[in-house]
Amino acid sequence: MPLERILIIFVKYPEPGCVKTRLAQSIGKDKAAFLYRMFVELLLKKTSDMSFERFIFYTPAEKREKLSSWLGGGSKLFPQIGDNLGQRMSNSFRFAFAKGARGIVIVGTDIPLLDKEVLLTAFKKLENRQCVIGPSLDGGYYLLGLSHFEGKIFQNINWGTDKVLNQTLGAVKRLGLTYSLLEERFDVDDIEDLVRLRLSLRRYKKAGSPELDFLSGRLDELSLNTH
Repeated sequence: MPLERILIIFVKYPEPGCVKTRLAQSIGKDKAAFLYRMFVELLLKKTSDMSFERFIFYTPAEKREKLSSWLGGGSKLFPQIGDNLGQRMSNSFRFAFAKGARGIVIVGTDIPLLDKEVLLTAFKKLENRQCVIGPSLDGGYYLLGLSHFEGKIFQNINWGTDKVLNQTLGAVKRLGLTYSLLEERFDVDDIEDLVRLRLSLRRYKKAGSPELDFLSGRLDELSLNTH
């Protein structure tokens, strides 16, 4: 039976010194890796009971056994394939659409404040739009959704720069795709982002979200000097 909706999650194995490297310069590689691990687990927890299939595309390929042990044997794990982020995303979308999906959304694990409503909205918009994008404050995007495979969206993009969003929107318009933009979010890549996250968590504390309370508590446990 074809899978109607698929959420693709890009994950790195949380090896200290290999994840959150910019953040590690400020808080140390072990704490940075711990935070990354926590962000991944939080996203998986948020999406565990939602009405779509989850495909986890991971890197590096040789860490499959450790990833399976960490994330659980029931996780659908696939290696990321490609020489850059664009190729890896393109290949992941191609693979998932080959399963018969009518709507696919991809997210990373750098947006701890990403909530279920945003994901549901993205899938809903794909019912009458060909593309949906969640812009991030750094000039990139935290979410991309497609109603069909369109590999050219990932070509000629300066990955890792503040030009990613505008270049992607340019490609979308040149291809004549209908699209919708979601609300802006921020990645947690460096110490300034971490400060912003802690301030945001304090503002959201009254909402009574178990996930946000968990995240706030774990940040406090690390005794991070972000004040």
